[in-house]
Amino acid sequence: MEAHTNILVFNCGSSSQSFKVYRFSTAAPPQVIARGKAKNVATQTQAESSLSWEMNGKQGSIPLQRPAHRDVARTILDLLAQQQVSLDAIGHRFVHGGSLFHQTTRLNAEALAGLKQCFPLAPIHNPNSYSVIEVCLEKLRATPQYAVFDTAFHAHLPEAARRYAIPQRLAEQYGFRKYGFHGLSYQYVSARAAEWLGKPLEQLKLILCHLGTGGASLAALRSGHSADTSMGYSPLPGLVMSTRCGDIDAEVVLELVRKGYTADQVSRLLNDESGLLGLSDGFSSNLEEIINAAEQGNAACQSAFEVYVHRLRLYLGAYHWLLNGADAIVFTDDVGLRSWKLREQVLSGAEQLGVLLDRQANRLAPPERISEIQHPQSRTRILLIPTDEERVIAEEVARQLSG
Repeated sequence: MEAHTNILVFNCGSSSQSFKVYRFSTAAPPQVIARGKAKNVATQTQAESSLSWEMNGKQGSIPLQRPAHRDVARTILDLLAQQQVSLDAIGHRFVHGGSLFHQTTRLNAEALAGLKQCFPLAPIHNPNSYSVIEVCLEKLRATPQYAVFDTAFHAHLPEAARRYAIPQRLAEQYGFRKYGFHGLSYQYVSARAAEWLGKPLEQLKLILCHLGTGGASLAALRSGHSADTSMGYSPLPGLVMSTRCGDIDAEVVLELVRKGYTADQVSRLLNDESGLLGLSDGFSSNLEEIINAAEQGNAACQSAFEVYVHRLRLYLGAYHWLLNGADAIVFTDDVGLRSWKLREQVLSGAEQLGVLLDRQANRLAPPERISEIQHPQSRTRILLIPTDEERVIAEEVARQLSG
């Protein structure tokens, strides 16, 4: 790398889009010189879409008209150009690399063709990320771009965790296995948890809860490695999410097909019209709005919140058993860090398992820094740790640039 290298990172969520520009130099640790996040992107909610940003000692917010991710990317690149922030490389979070990508990859014609093959594996995320890549190719063709994959963190799941109970010939032919997601977040948060707890990661058992405004998943970590995770072949299964159903009986899908639904219609139904949005009868895909409406007497929203909590408690219990107890339960991302009402519902009533919540600490916990919310008598520590997937991506790109 040069003495100073600026790396732009794009992180496309299902309903958000974050960016950061990291300055790497030989004389100092990486520094964030620009950042921002667009919320309520390509989703149905009661709230307006906007892009908040900070750079060059300035900050602002740009209203967006129900944008797609490519529209947000254009706005971000224009903003960086206006603020005269130079860019030497770009890193993209790409959710699902399937069996084609297991490590950070520089984007060329061959890699781009491979990314397109991965669209069906994550139909919400992968096309969105690719559309942002296209915008960058259009506006900054000479700038090197890299894809960093969420699935890489779970690449070595134990065989018992990654296999589906289907004929092995089909699994091998089509690559049907559990891949797991949110790996960049889990990589960052688990390292911070180990630092906070003062133990090597290899000596810890952790249950990590990545609860976002779009996607959500859990992971059980043993000895620094993923022992299991709630998402699977795609990001669809597991927890209830904003518009994704999470776990569902496969016979429901088959019955829909028998009723005349096409594969694309079923995919749209389960990925875009279900989850909190479906449970609330179309009211909202946003958990905070769901909780507020439930408290005002909206029965559909009350039911949606209860289903969300129930599914989360099921996975927490399963991973607690799988690990034979946990040193810590960690919450991260927007919902995990900001919804004290959700945490209170989920973590109450587990005293016999050694999990005791300090309700006052939980309600007062700041979302922007690491904090602990367990009762002093709790055997399991409960941590809130802000994630930084962009930092992981930037460091991956910096390593590539350094050869």
